[in-house]
Amino acid sequence: MNFCKKNLVFVLGITAVVVSCTNRDQINTDTKYDQLYFDYSITAEEGNENVTCVFQYKYGGEGGKAVNIEPSKVELDGQPIETDSAKLSGFFYEVQKPLASFDGKHIIVFTTPNNKRYRNEFNFSPFTIREELPEKIKRKPFTIQLKNFPATEKAVRLLMLDTAFESSGFNDLVPVVDGRINMDEHILRSVKKGPVVLEFYLEQEIPLKQRTPAGGKISITYGLKKGFEMTD
Repeated sequence: MNFCKKNLVFVLGITAVVVSCTNRDQINTDTKYDQLYFDYSITAEEGNENVTCVFQYKYGGEGGKAVNIEPSKVELDGQPIETDSAKLSGFFYEVQKPLASFDGKHIIVFTTPNNKRYRNEFNFSPFTIREELPEKIKRKPFTIQLKNFPATEKAVRLLMLDTAFESSGFNDLVPVVDGRINMDEHILRSVKKGPVVLEFYLEQEIPLKQRTPAGGKISITYGLKKGFEMTD
């Protein structure tokens, strides 16, 4: 084999390796897109500037491997989202939006190379406490009134943590009635006297209206955190 032929074989070999690495974990036009599970996650917290939106496409179902969907594309409110990847989570599509202007309806569109579109909407509803908590609160039942809490939601996850090593705190879903949360004796007994961190998380899971046979969901988590001193 002469020098030119040897170089040609070498170049072709390197090209094959590069193409193989590029196509790894990538969905192509020959793959059935109806085997993709759409996993959309929206998370935010009061006090943070941004809402984080992460979209993943899992091959074979919810427990499948997150893959690269190129040359398909995904858009949030008309903005194309670029792909990224991590060792543990696989391929994902992430964008951050200002929390101050994200309230309301949003649209996620997934488009295949054959221009088949899957369009799904969700509403993002940040809430807060209507009146700030006092610096010190006695261990007696009281009510917290939430502002702009979605009327369709009937519960919120409540976390209460203190600084005592032997205390496990409180972590459970509690009912929300007309935007009110009753902080009863059972909840208040879960923490010790002293500094307490109080957290609320609204956890929503919305089924997709337009989806593949593999299914999908939109998960929305919004939280807020407050602090006070518990006294007896």
